[in-house]
Amino acid sequence: MGQGGIFFLKRPYLVAAIFLVLLTSVLAVSVLEIGGEDALTRYQHGLPLRVGYALEAPFVMLDADGDVTGEAPEVLRHVLRTMGLERVVWLHGDFGSLIRELENGRIDIIAAGMFVTAERRERVLFSRPTAFIRPGLLVRRGNPLHLLSLADFSSQPGARLAVIDGSIEQQQASSVGVSERRIKPFPDEVSAVAAIRAGQADGLLLSAVSLRYLIDRDDAAAFDLVVAQAEQAPGAPAFAFRRQDSRLHEQVDQALASFIGSAKHLQLVEKFGFVASDLPRATEESQR
Repeated sequence: MGQGGIFFLKRPYLVAAIFLVLLTSVLAVSVLEIGGEDALTRYQHGLPLRVGYALEAPFVMLDADGDVTGEAPEVLRHVLRTMGLERVVWLHGDFGSLIRELENGRIDIIAAGMFVTAERRERVLFSRPTAFIRPGLLVRRGNPLHLLSLADFSSQPGARLAVIDGSIEQQQASSVGVSERRIKPFPDEVSAVAAIRAGQADGLLLSAVSLRYLIDRDDAAAFDLVVAQAEQAPGAPAFAFRRQDSRLHEQVDQALASFIGSAKHLQLVEKFGFVASDLPRATEESQR
């Protein structure tokens, strides 16, 4: 049999291969088109909303079954249900990587007790705040170095400040002149508290509500909680969205407007250590 006959026998396979390549290309383009659309459109195509979180009790934690809970997830779940958005997947990451993951399109919403700042506003859209949080300072029992403020970490020889990497507290410490060699970043509060217990750090700057929750469930006898002296306004945790997801941002924000500061809101979050004074009042809800 000559080469012409061989070519004739292979032509059906060649046609099938070309068809498969074309079909794959069409599907790839379709996927890319869906991926380029906003989160609500992708949800309408059957894809879930992807929520990124980092562990910091009581804003975010895992329950006994390993499910994500805490102030931020429970408030977001409540709001999404009122919007009819039930398909959600929760994706864990280090706090410092969440905005990058959002910008890269790997997640659609950040629910991590992330404070609103001018710098972060340049990169993401924030919802209205879900709380107003004062800073706290966790020290070893008896506060042996008499640490009462961030300034003390500059004036006290050798004092080392633990912070969560990428947190607003890390930025605050740098902004008031605490030397970088005195600041010890950790991926989460568990490792930071372990460092204080082991004598590798002398204080942990974090939200007072987080520290209250933490020591109530840890070895409370080993630590003291100091209400840190700070000139900054209370932190305002909120949900973060990509800039191209303005529709999702606006709809979540509208749903939050009738919920934040309500009796139902307080009932939902008080089990995480939040009290009425931690929640925005009706007149503060529009301050974003």
